[in-house]
Amino acid sequence: MPTVSNVRAEPHYWPAVPEQVWDSIRDEFTLPTAADMETHFRSLGGPEGMRRTVRVFIGEETFCPGFQLKDGVLHEPVLRLFDHAMALKVPHNVFAAWMVSPLSVGACSRPVDMLDSMTLLQSSLAAFADRHRPVEKRR
Repeated sequence: MPTVSNVRAEPHYWPAVPEQVWDSIRDEFTLPTAADMETHFRSLGGPEGMRRTVRVFIGEETFCPGFQLKDGVLHEPVLRLFDHAMALKVPHNVFAAWMVSPLSVGACSRPVDMLDSMTLLQSSLAAFADRHRPVEKRR
């Protein structure tokens, strides 16, 4: 018989992203529109960079968090984490919010500040995905 100690609680939804997360990303890193980011990559002569960008969907618009840029070009550690998130089926918006949220309660270390700790970040992202991945409907 299942008991509290041997049954894993499984949430049924990804966490909602509060509006203040987008405001904080906009304030700290910028949050250009996808059209602005595409213009940026064209000005650098590499419009193909747009295919690799992290995009978030707020209302009816698409934005690209500025934390994925370093010196105006795509920052590879962020893109590697994003690729990992996509493999784990973490939604774009949830990934962006995870990047700027402390890894544990009471901690002040955010993934965006620890990009030199890729192994830790990949395992933390996988654990996050396991905790929050919606339960698939069973027939």
